[in-house]
This record gives sequence, C-alpha cells and structure tokens, in this order.
Amino acid sequence: MTDGASFGAASFESHPWVDQGDAAPFLFIDRTAGPGGAQAMVQGQAVATVGHKMRVPGDARPRGLWGAWRWDGETLTAEVDALGYFTLFVYQKGDQIGVSPSIFQLLAHGADAEIDPVALAVFHRVGFFVGGDTPFQHIRVMQPASRLTWRAGQARYEGGEPIPKPLDITRDQAVEAFIDLPRAAIRRFLQDWGGPIALPLSGGRDSRHILLEMAHQGRLPDTCVTFHHGGKVMNAEVQAARAVAARVGVKHTILGHPRYRMRDALRGLLMTQLCADEHAQMMPMHDFLSGSDYCAVDGIGGDILTNPDDWAAGFMERARRGDWEGIARGMADGHGGVISRPGHHGGAGAVFSPDLEEAAIDRLARAIAVYKDAPDPYQCFWFYHRTRREISFVSTAVMGGAPMVFCPYLDPDFVELGLSLPWDVTCDQKLHDDAIFRAYPDYADIPFASGFRNQPLPRLRAHRLTNALDSLRIAALTGREGALSGMRAALKSTPLKRGPSDILRLHDEMVRGMDPQRARHLMSLDRRLRAAAPKRQELVSDVHLGA
Repeated sequence: MTDGASFGAASFESHPWVDQGDAAPFLFIDRTAGPGGAQAMVQGQAVATVGHKMRVPGDARPRGLWGAWRWDGETLTAEVDALGYFTLFVYQKGDQIGVSPSIFQLLAHGADAEIDPVALAVFHRVGFFVGGDTPFQHIRVMQPASRLTWRAGQARYEGGEPIPKPLDITRDQAVEAFIDLPRAAIRRFLQDWGGPIALPLSGGRDSRHILLEMAHQGRLPDTCVTFHHGGKVMNAEVQAARAVAARVGVKHTILGHPRYRMRDALRGLLMTQLCADEHAQMMPMHDFLSGSDYCAVDGIGGDILTNPDDWAAGFMERARRGDWEGIARGMADGHGGVISRPGHHGGAGAVFSPDLEEAAIDRLARAIAVYKDAPDPYQCFWFYHRTRREISFVSTAVMGGAPMVFCPYLDPDFVELGLSLPWDVTCDQKLHDDAIFRAYPDYADIPFASGFRNQPLPRLRAHRLTNALDSLRIAALTGREGALSGMRAALKSTPLKRGPSDILRLHDEMVRGMDPQRARHLMSLDRRLRAAAPKRQELVSDVHLGA
C-alpha cells in the first residue's frame, strides 16, 4: 500500500507516518527569518494529511483518527478528528509556528524545548498528560474537533469536546444499543473494505466482541493476532484468545518470542513522542502490522465506554460532592501504588518532581472538573484524557503503520451513547458482558483471561542474560552525558519497580536534555532500532489454523 491511498465506496484514506522517522511530515514557519517579518521562512510540507480516515456515504462526519494542515503562503489551518484521538502537535512561540505528528521533527527544526514542569509533574503521578499538555511549554496537542487558524503571527482555535447529557434509557435498552451500534459500524466497514484484516485479540471483552460480531456477519478476519513474551509458555491472555479463536474457527497468530525489555521501552517512548509511559509491550504488534497488507481492527474505547473500572464508584461519590481534588489524589495514589516497590509512597512524582505535588494535583483536578455536568465525570475525563492522550497511541502509532486502522467503538454514535449513560446503568461493571452474552450465547461459556491461569515460566532462561546485556547497551546509547553515565543511571537503585523506573528515567533524560541535536539523534536512534527489529513472520512463534 502507498501513502494517501483510497479504497472502496466508503472512501478510506490512509496516510501512515509513524515509521518515517526524520522523514515524518511537518511544517515549520518562522516569520522572524525575513526582513521585518515580511517574508517567512517555511520548511516542510505545506499540505499534509496524516493518519487514517473513513467517510461514510450520506454522513458528513469523517470517521477515523487523523490530522491535517494546509499553508497557502498567508494562512495556516490545521484540524484533527472529532475525538482528538490523533495526536497532532502544534508549536507556537512569538512569530514561529510548527505542526507535525512528530514532536521530534518540531524540536529538530528549532522549537523551543523549554519544559513544562507542572505538566511533567502530572505525568509522573498518573502516567499521562492532560488536555493539550506535552513535556514542553510551547508545544501543545490539538484538542478534540478543534481547528487552528494562524495568520500574521496570530492564532485562533475553535472547537472542543461537548459535555454529554444524561440519557433517559433503561438497562435493557442500553444492552441492546451496545449490540446494535457496534454491529452497524462493523457492517459498514466490512461492506466497503475488501482487503485482508488482522484483529489484535486479547483475553478481554472489546476484541472478543469484534471477533464474534464479524463471525455473526459472515466474514472472519484473515488472522487474529496476540502477543506475549513467554515463547511457547502461554499466559492467561493468550489462552483466552486461543480458546475463542478456536471456537470461531479463525486463524490465530501468536507473537511470543522473548523481547529485549529496555529496547522496547525506548522504542515505545520514541513512538509515542515522549507522551506515554506504556506500549513497550506492544512493539511486536507494531512490527507485525507495519508495512503489511492488513487493516488492523482496534477495540480502543470499548472498555471505558461500557464499564467503569474498580475506582469508579468511589470517584462518583467524590464527584457528587464536587471533590475534584479527592479524585485527582486518588488517581495519583493508585498509579503510584502500581509502579512503586513496597514501602515507597508517592510513585514517580516523589522521585522526579517532589516539589510540585500540589501544583500537579491542582492541574489534574481542574481538568476533571470540566466534566462536572457529565453523567459520570470520571468516565468522561478518562475517555478524553487518559484514553485520548495515552491509549490512542495504540491506534495511531503501534498500529499506525498498517494500511488502514478501524476502531468500531470510536464510531460517533457509539461514543455519544457510552458517555451519556446514567451511572445506574453502568455501575455494576457488567454492561458489556451482558451485551456479549445476549448477542452471542453460543460463546458464553468461554472465560475471559481472568478465568485462565498463567503457565509458569522456567526458572532458568538464557534470555535473561542477553536481555540484561542489551539493557546496558541501550542505556549507553541514551545517556545524556555519554555511554558511561547512561549505564550508571540504569544500574542505580530506585524505589520504583524496574520496568516503570527504566521508562521514566529514560523519559526524564530525554526531556531535560532536549535540543535540536538531541532530537535528531533520537530520530536516528529510532530508525536504527526499527531497522534492526524482526518483522512480520519473523515475530511469529505459533499459528493455530482454526477449524
């Protein structure tokens, strides 16, 4: 497939960019370069679209996750998809402006790398950035459904996400809607996409629902794909995915070869443009899909739009009291507890930004309070901040190198419904289960991942030694003050668990040592690591051909 290809009557547009490295599209305009600012210096692409877009005949709302910009010599316009799930960075300072899906391109071409300490303090405490924040003071992310117009050094932004209103709906009606709306979205897609399809299949609900609906409509994916890092030893996720794939009779591809942990952590940070502390574990999925012929079908959004998590009930009580600070502290404590070793309190914030605790909580609380009139403020915040600012990189970066990415749960009708459901319809966390069991009763006996047990890994594994040596090599390549300093930092004791500690240390070193030369070095390193990674069939450890 080629960039900018269009497919079928539904008008699919594909503009993959994530694997282009220092060739990733960007636009950088500097009005200070010409005499008296009369003539701007312009670098990059004057017109570009990035991401994946799908237009449905008769509906003006373009689906998909995408961004676009246009410079006509006088006016710059830029926009993103209605949900803002495509991360499009905008740099603005004085008479300079830049736009790109690559934060490193903007930094390499002269964007001021002054850090935003409070934004970073929020990131240290909850693992994602809120609103349009990035690590850098003058680089922001386009907001949902927003449009930028910039002319003669003046910028105007329009748009933003709507606050949902509670819907008058019964539980039974909600279950039916959670069957009907994804069914309609998947039907539209299958009618118009004629190419091969790969469905990343986990042990959870979202991807299982998609697979069973595709089976219901008579068109299975060409393969389901599940990753893990244990070789032939299958964890609970793989076992659950294999069980449902076997019952449906679809090919199931396992990407199970052991991985180099630090290398994948670094690649994840570079791929997510220093804006997420997750996704290292998904590098094999990226390398399998990128450059393939497969359309990837991603279940992003299904979880938060169907079931609140285990914290939701307590946060709803706080929301009813208007205790936004309490929700913010609860989120920070929860994240800190997950990544900390026993006995350490405060998570990464206590290590990397200890003096900014109150400022971080205040910024986080104000972002949550925006949704005070939503049926479930915490759910709405989570959807437009954590899912949009962190999990969306699965669709736009991890899978973004595929010729098309389809996200049925981000269909506008389904999003509107999910965010409008009253709390009493969703609070038991079983809404999605009920929809799946009602729509596909023949598969109701197959447990989700929680119903399986991880198979034990052997105690003696040769990969442990090679992994440790590779981790030191990667640390040497990323040391801000040279190879030795990088290795010393990697070996330093930490109150955080080793995986999160390594990711956050790398992130801190990159952000605080950023300049154009450093940005170019990191893009070059990303290109080298990507070229060295195994691709597609080299990643496959096992294939089950189905019935």
